Amino acid sequence: MIYLTFPTCLSKSGDFDIEEMMMKLTKSIMLMLAAGLMLPALANAAPTITFEGEVSAQTCEAEVNGQENATVLLPTVPESSLASAGAKAGLTPFTIAVKGCATAGVDTQIGTKFLGHSVTAGGNLGNVAVTSPAGNVAIQLTSDAAGTTPVILNGVTTVAGLELKARETTANHQFGAQYIAEGGAATAGAVTAVVEYTLSYQ
Repeated sequence: MIYLTFPTCLSKSGDFDIEEMMMKLTKSIMLMLAAGLMLPALANAAPTITFEGEVSAQTCEAEVNGQENATVLLPTVPESSLASAGAKAGLTPFTIAVKGCATAGVDTQIGTKFLGHSVTAGGNLGNVAVTSPAGNVAIQLTSDAAGTTPVILNGVTTVAGLELKARETTANHQFGAQYIAEGGAATAGAVTAVVEYTLSYQ
């Protein structure tokens, strides 16, 4: 809201000075406009950083296909296999395993937390290939090697599957990754997708 004030002023001689009054009025309006412009900036909340982690009595070393940081190679597929939105191809299993776990007297359910880069509106990993990227293609994660249950990524997404049996120190579970057409028929090109992972002990 902008308020206008109409000050009265007198000259040194005591007479009404219209020119001096207009100068003061102009300055008053300018000050109030400036104050009004500052208010929205003060009202906007500052950007935030959220830190997430976990403290647990159980800790294990995690690896994907035998490596801490792994590259999962999907097969080359023809455009025709991804000719319409929602079409899937090239299902490839990958294994997340844990080792060096502390032994426990009961079974321990271990959740795998995924945090995708460039996640699409469909909850899949967007194509971040820099050179000659394929069009309308994403990578969909699945919670099993058969590809029956897709993982819909939304921020940090926890997926069940890993189970550390009582008195065991290792465990593993197979997930899946596959191409999926999003937004229409796929066009030929390179596909690269990235996801971070960590473990949650339940």
